[in-house]
Amino acid sequence: MVTNPVEFYVNCIGPEGVFSVCRECLSDTQDTRTYFVRGGIGESSDFISDVSTTLEKEGLFCQRFLSFYGEKYLDGAYFPDVDVYIFDGNFVRCPVSLPDCRHYTIDLGVAARKKELFLSKVLISQAMEEERRYLKKTEKFLSTINSIKEDTLKLSCDAVNTDKVERFVSRFIKRELGTSSSFTGREYFRLLTAFTPEGIKFPENTLVRMCPKLYCIDDKTGTVSGSIISQIRESAMLCGFDVVSLLSPFGKGNKAEHIIVPEIGLGIITSNNFHRYEGECFKRVSATRFLDSEKMKKHKSGINFNLTAEKELSGQAFYLLGEARKCREEYSEIYSRSYDKEKIQSLEKETVKEILSYISCT
Repeated sequence: MVTNPVEFYVNCIGPEGVFSVCRECLSDTQDTRTYFVRGGIGESSDFISDVSTTLEKEGLFCQRFLSFYGEKYLDGAYFPDVDVYIFDGNFVRCPVSLPDCRHYTIDLGVAARKKELFLSKVLISQAMEEERRYLKKTEKFLSTINSIKEDTLKLSCDAVNTDKVERFVSRFIKRELGTSSSFTGREYFRLLTAFTPEGIKFPENTLVRMCPKLYCIDDKTGTVSGSIISQIRESAMLCGFDVVSLLSPFGKGNKAEHIIVPEIGLGIITSNNFHRYEGECFKRVSATRFLDSEKMKKHKSGINFNLTAEKELSGQAFYLLGEARKCREEYSEIYSRSYDKEKIQSLEKETVKEILSYISCT
């Protein structure tokens, strides 16, 4: 029996709406299989949780993908032993390009009492519209925070001693990664940071479980850590290691704010005002050693003002997300009481059986 699964996010609310890495997950390898649980709003998250728990009892290791609405909901899960994802297709937007080949649909709608749901259509529609309205308001606050963060980066950028950064990275690569390989490692994408109604969530248990050797870069602006992690990420793959790039909800493109190299249990993370890491680590690295103190003094008041503004705006974003969650809970409850639970349990058993059958194929 496998217990204590690691936790990530694959969706997070960001300045441009819901930021997702699910599309990238579909093409991890040419053999990656993905299940989409559709229909059964109010039941789909529990379906994924039940399937994951049963597969763990059967000995499969699980990565659970939390919802930014809170730990009560799951957006999906991944089982590395069989290279299988399962996503909540009601809330995860992914293109299904290989239906019934590598991409499979689990239809919980077959268990719905459709007449009951039809009679509740007005209440469901109103709650969903209210949820969208609160999420749009949240996006506006996060967009403002993102603009402030970009301004902070500009203020501190000219204070970075790039020579010191490059020397640090060079020594790190030589000590921890070795020399270049004849093949390039794979990159996997996850999120470890998410805005939630309870605040910024940062599942430290994932780092403890996956990274016996953890480097923590204390960097309140992200200027130094971003450069260091980007260079180490690229070098790790050139050395033949697979890398888990943990993207920022504010990041454009595939810019990682943390990385994990699973094969050697190595992690390099950013600790800042949003997600301060207070746990144990192999080594802490202060960003100030790479910064020109005189240049930073010129921008000290501006940076501190920005960090204070970010904190205040974040509080409002947390509140709005909480209101959006109440709306989701409202319509989820209406949906949930209109399903045949025995039919759903039957689908769970079928799904577990099918996934376990892939063990002999790996």
